[in-house]
Amino acid sequence: MVTPWTDWRNVIMVPQRSNRFSSDSVLSQPVEAIKGVGPRLAHHLKAKGLVTVEHLLFNLPLGYLDQRSTLQISKLRPGDYVSFVATLLGGREVRYRRRKIYQVTFSDGTGVVTAKWFHYGRWLIQSIQQLKGSIRVSGTLRVFGGKLEIHHPEIEAIEGVNEEGSGDIVPRYSGILGVGPRAYRRIMKEVVSSFIPQVEETLPAAVLDYFNLVDLQTALRQVHFPSELPEQDSSLQLSPGLRRLIFEELFFLELLIIRSREMLARETGQPMGLDRNFLRRVGKLLPFSLTNAQKRVMREISADLGKRRPMNRLVQGDVGCGKTVVALLTAFIVIGNGFQAAVMAPTEILAHQHYVNLKPYAEPLGVSLVLLTSKLKSREKQISTEAIAKGEARLIIGTHALIQKHVTFQRLGLVIIDEQHRFGVLQRMALRQKGGSPHVLVMTATPIPRTLAMTVYGDLDVSVIDELPPGRTPVQTRIIHAKQRHKAYELLRQEFNQGHQAYIIYPLVEESDKSDLRDVTSMTERLSKEVFPDISLAMLHGRMAAEEKQKIMAAFASKQLQLLVATTVIEVGIDVPDATVMVVEHPERFGLSQLHQLRGRVGRSTHSSYCLLIYEGGSPETRQRLAIMEQTNDGFRIAEEDLRLRGPGDLIGLQQAGFMDLKLANLLRDAETLAAARRAALTLIEKDPELTKPAHAAIRAKLQRQSHQVAALLKTS
Repeated sequence: MVTPWTDWRNVIMVPQRSNRFSSDSVLSQPVEAIKGVGPRLAHHLKAKGLVTVEHLLFNLPLGYLDQRSTLQISKLRPGDYVSFVATLLGGREVRYRRRKIYQVTFSDGTGVVTAKWFHYGRWLIQSIQQLKGSIRVSGTLRVFGGKLEIHHPEIEAIEGVNEEGSGDIVPRYSGILGVGPRAYRRIMKEVVSSFIPQVEETLPAAVLDYFNLVDLQTALRQVHFPSELPEQDSSLQLSPGLRRLIFEELFFLELLIIRSREMLARETGQPMGLDRNFLRRVGKLLPFSLTNAQKRVMREISADLGKRRPMNRLVQGDVGCGKTVVALLTAFIVIGNGFQAAVMAPTEILAHQHYVNLKPYAEPLGVSLVLLTSKLKSREKQISTEAIAKGEARLIIGTHALIQKHVTFQRLGLVIIDEQHRFGVLQRMALRQKGGSPHVLVMTATPIPRTLAMTVYGDLDVSVIDELPPGRTPVQTRIIHAKQRHKAYELLRQEFNQGHQAYIIYPLVEESDKSDLRDVTSMTERLSKEVFPDISLAMLHGRMAAEEKQKIMAAFASKQLQLLVATTVIEVGIDVPDATVMVVEHPERFGLSQLHQLRGRVGRSTHSSYCLLIYEGGSPETRQRLAIMEQTNDGFRIAEEDLRLRGPGDLIGLQQAGFMDLKLANLLRDAETLAAARRAALTLIEKDPELTKPAHAAIRAKLQRQSHQVAALLKTS
């Protein structure tokens, strides 16, 4: 229970506890300063983004294995990360999909588990052959062909071994190429023992006392190497250490959002009037009437544009709701006032499609339109850049190339960010800087709950397009087991015979030594030779040259191709009305919101459309998660479920947000903590806007470090 906020306001300014150490220099030390970390280990850690002691300290475990007691194989659940003790029955190399893998069979008398390595060397075979007696096996348990499997597990002989993690609560960290799990735990043991005593407290003493939070040193020790786990809760959701770190994460997120919004509020923009004659000419070019939702959002945007404070608005809506039309009309309002409008898309494919789609509207109105991407030929890039700088180009479509240093605008009045979740705050800030204080409109087809939008997009006003254009047929979604893949191919054949088109999506570009997942490259060859030899098809993935990708997409859009075999490069923006089937292989590898985005590539006409999720097995929980795709086409409901299951990072790209990567907080689970952190941040800024009080020195220092990181990232954008 939280005390009323009136009481909290009276205690926030209590002086902070003193600290003997300043942690800035400690946390900024390179990983080479850690005992046992030489050049080789340092190289692998840095490749993972772990450059300093601070990076390691805040690279928190994914979870824990309680090895104080051991479950029998018969009681293990597929889908869980498990640890069991068994004996080795045998190992051998086998052929699998045109390559060799190494597999080992373990048994404890109650069941059998097969361990598989898709990437291995003689050293692995030799080390396994030397294993005797009881062996601890740890990894993610899965079901394949009705049998239990673990891929690339961690194994160790437990008899006669006396090292950390044997018979203890063992932290599980994200995998690092070249650094084994045990080696990484040894590194973290050294970091915790040698560096945590020098870490300075970041929260005021009043905050710690009021909310009954443990100090930072204690929290870090508890989270990395806990002595106890809450009963039936291996995620440590109730641990005091994790609770404190979650509060701090949300507290600093809210501080940054508040300060960002205050900075924007001080800016003075250019009010935009409505040139109604010009807008009538625009309206005559539209082959359809706006929906009521589109009209409502346009009224909100028009009101923003008429103010001296620059517009800073997010428009979110489900796939196919008509956000592009709203962006087009907004751009023409600004262009009608004599300013430039820039649209930044996350991919070259989407940027090129915007260019092609907007050209029929711009040219009849005498509006000069240019495209700018990093993959354009040098001469084309130069022409576009010069036209932008001179003000000749009024409507500019581009990718990240728009925020490069050499790109300057003569009179930028509007910035439109498409697919906001693909960019984040940093890129938005960088493009804003090109025009002083332009109006900003950001769009996303990843609907998120309004409460979450308030937090993540706290510096933005939010509009929602909650209505689809008339005539759209809901996409029928089905989950098909891999054994029934032929049924998917039969449906594809039926649609091809009717002159329709389709996508098949795979998670990998090419075959991987580390995974048995199907891939675009090998499956394109198989589909063209064995399954659809009479169908025109092509593959598409992000590693292709931009020119090649555009050529393939143009061929698909003009119906020269019937089938596109692709990765998620087609997730956003591709609009082909005759595409009626979306097949996704290994859907369990994608988030629900991403699957919904992929599904949105079909059903963009009056034709009956289908989304087929080909599922190879796994835990009942995974199957249950996918089932929501069959139950609803509502992107908001799907987003809420995705948020509940996966957390906000996967849903909205918080890793790119420029504020912070929410590694710990779950904004649904931690809603009360979020509310408390937000009010604490607001009160702090109200009492000490510039954070000059001695009690807030640590907060100021941390914010400065984050600001320097943001500035550095902006410079490299």
